[in-house]
Amino acid sequence: MSTTKGLFGLQPLRQLGSGYNTTGSSEYNIANTLTVNIFKGDVVTMNNGFIQPIATTTDYIIGVFQGCSYIDPTTKQPTFSSFYAANTSSAVGNPKAFVVDDPAATFMVQADASVTIGDINSQNFPVTLGAGNTITGISGFGIKAAGRATTSKALRPLNVINEPGNSLSGADGAFPKVEVEIVQHWTKRFATA
Repeated sequence: MSTTKGLFGLQPLRQLGSGYNTTGSSEYNIANTLTVNIFKGDVVTMNNGFIQPIATTTDYIIGVFQGCSYIDPTTKQPTFSSFYAANTSSAVGNPKAFVVDDPAATFMVQADASVTIGDINSQNFPVTLGAGNTITGISGFGIKAAGRATTSKALRPLNVINEPGNSLSGADGAFPKVEVEIVQHWTKRFATA
């Protein structure tokens, strides 16, 4: 319900110009023993050839983290997880991140405060850098509603999610879920205005 703030990161919805999302993702390396958690739905960037969650709201975004795999150092067995636990190491190579990285992908995300109809397709928003949940593996990222601007920010809302109890007005509009596209996508980092 959008009357309660319960940030859950970004969930893949569709590809712009398409009817549904095939959740296509690419594989990237995570540094062995990276000292931060990466949760399902976290917005991630590249640092020295490795995936990590964005650290500032101005970072360029590779995509949205969907899970990881690694070879367990103790059992030597392939292990898959919906989140990367800090300091995880792989017995062979590096842990692998699965990231929805298509610049045309759209995502469902909850705002940390109200969003108006005037914000849709006209304002950009930074990401709320919330902490995820180590039990569920789900992200705590959302849209930082107070950061709306017409200048470049991480995300642009395209539409309100059509579900009962979710709207941009009234009590149901306190923390709305919206469809967004990534504005500060990694592929756009060298684009000129």
